[in-house]
Amino acid sequence: MISILTISRNVDNLKCLVDSLPAAAGDVEYELLISWNGEQSPPVELFESCDVKFHLLKPYSFSKNNNRLAQLAAYPNLLFINDDIKFDRNCIKNAWDVFCSDNVGLVGANLRYPDGTIQHAGIFINNKSYPFHFMKHQGSHNDPRISFDMDVPIVTGAFMLVDKKEFLHILFDERCEVAAQDVIFCLNYREKFQKKVVYCHNATAIHYENKTRKLFDQRLTPPNDVALMSEVIDRSFSSNMKPLKNYNNVRLRVVTEKPGWIMYRKGEEIVKRLENAKINEDYDDANVHYYINYGYFRSRPKSGLVVANFTHYDESKLADKWVSVAHEVDHCVAVSEEAASNLRRFGIKDDKITVIKVGADSSFKPKMVLGVVGRVYEGGRKGEGLVRQLTNDTEVMEGLKIFATNDSWGVPVWKFNDLSDFYLAVDYLLVPALIEGGPVPFMEALASGTLAIAPPIGVIPEFPHIEYKTGDYASLKKAVIQTRDNFLNHKNRLSQYMQHHNWSTWANQHIALFDRLLKK
Repeated sequence: MISILTISRNVDNLKCLVDSLPAAAGDVEYELLISWNGEQSPPVELFESCDVKFHLLKPYSFSKNNNRLAQLAAYPNLLFINDDIKFDRNCIKNAWDVFCSDNVGLVGANLRYPDGTIQHAGIFINNKSYPFHFMKHQGSHNDPRISFDMDVPIVTGAFMLVDKKEFLHILFDERCEVAAQDVIFCLNYREKFQKKVVYCHNATAIHYENKTRKLFDQRLTPPNDVALMSEVIDRSFSSNMKPLKNYNNVRLRVVTEKPGWIMYRKGEEIVKRLENAKINEDYDDANVHYYINYGYFRSRPKSGLVVANFTHYDESKLADKWVSVAHEVDHCVAVSEEAASNLRRFGIKDDKITVIKVGADSSFKPKMVLGVVGRVYEGGRKGEGLVRQLTNDTEVMEGLKIFATNDSWGVPVWKFNDLSDFYLAVDYLLVPALIEGGPVPFMEALASGTLAIAPPIGVIPEFPHIEYKTGDYASLKKAVIQTRDNFLNHKNRLSQYMQHHNWSTWANQHIALFDRLLKK
C-alpha cells in the first residue's frame, strides 16, 4: 500500500505520468496525491476516473510541498515521484518487491532519458566530495554494468520509495531552494536508520529530466543548496562511498598473499570495512571464506561459503587449478569480463559469477604539469618571482604541478638524462622571464611539440604560444587558469570512467555480494 506523491504545474507531464501508472503498479494498492502549483486551477476533469487527490500547496517548494503531502498520505509507505516520469510496466511493483527485502530502507529506480541512455542508476560521491550519477550518459539503461540491484549511497528524489514514519522522522530539508534535498535526505536517513539504500535495476522508467526546471530557468543548483549538501557530505564521507556498519551478519576470512603486495591490499580494503573480518588468520566463526586469488584455495573449510577471486586464465600456468577451483567453490568473483567469459567457457553458470573490477586509489586524478627550464640570475629577470607567486596561490595550484630542471626555481626538480624527455613529460612549458634574447627553451619545447605559456619577448611573438602580459602576475594567473581548466576538461572526460572504480567500490561490492550470498 503506497501513497504516490508528486508536485506538478504542468498538465502534459501529469497526464503522461498518470496514464502509465496502473501498468507500473501491477497489484500494488496505491493512491496518488498531487501538489498542484500551476497558474490555473488543477485539471481535475482529466483525472476523474483515477484515484487522484489534488492539494493546492503554494508557493512551489520541492521540500515543503512534499513534506506536506507526506503528512496527508493515507498509506504507510511513500513513493516520491517527479511529474516528468513515464513508468514502464511493473516499475513500481518491482521496486516494491525490493523494498520488502530485509534491512532495505530506500529504493530508487533505473531511469533513462528518452533516447534510452542512463540517467539514474544510483548516486555516488566523487573525490571532490560532490555527488554524481553512476554511469550517466555512458550507456543504455539495460547495460550489463547496471543490470543488477545495487546498494548505493544515494537515490534520486525523482523516484524514491520509503516508509512513511521513517520519512516523517527526517523530512526533506526545507532550507533547500531548488535541489539537493534527495542527497541530504538519503545521507541523513542512512545515518539515522542504518538501513540499505538500493538501486532497483528492473524498476524502469523514462525521466524527462529537469523539464519543468528548464521552463522556469532553474537549471543550476543554487550556492545555498550546494553549501547545505556539502555540509552533510563532509559529515557522512571520509572517502568515496564510505560504507555503513550494517553487515554484521557477514563474518569474513580472507586468505591471500603477504602484506606489501596488491592482492593483500585487495583483501585489506574489504576487511577494514567490516566489523567481523580477518585476513590471513584462523577464524573458526567465519561464514564467508574469500580466496584472493584462486591459487590460495587448498581445501574447503568445515563450514561457511567459499568464494574465490579469478584473474587471467593462463594455459601455461595453473590452468587446471583455475578450472578445478572454479567448479569447487560456491561463487566466483571475476576481475574482468574476460575472466568471466573464461569461467563460462569451462561450464560455470552465470548465477555463480560476479564481475567486480578493481580500480584506482582516489588519490589518482588529472593534473596539468608546467615545466620551467634554465637558470635564474641576480636581479630576477628570469621571472622566479612570478613562479613563487604561482606556487603560493592555492587557486592556481588546484589541479596543477610545476617542475623545473634544477633547484634554483624553488619547485620540485625532474631529472632526465636527455632534456628533450623533460619537454615531452610536461604538458606546457612556462616561460616566466621578463627579458630574453631567445629563449632557447621555448624553441626546444616547440620543436618537441610542447606549447609554452609565455610573454611577448624575444622570438616568442613570431611562434605559436599562450600569451600573457610580461611581468604581470594577474595576466599570467589568468592564462594559467584558463589553460589548466581547458586541459582538465579534456582529461576529466577520460578520468570519469574511473569515478566508480576505486577501492571503496571494490570493497562495497564484495560486502554486498557476501551479504546476498548468505541470504540465499
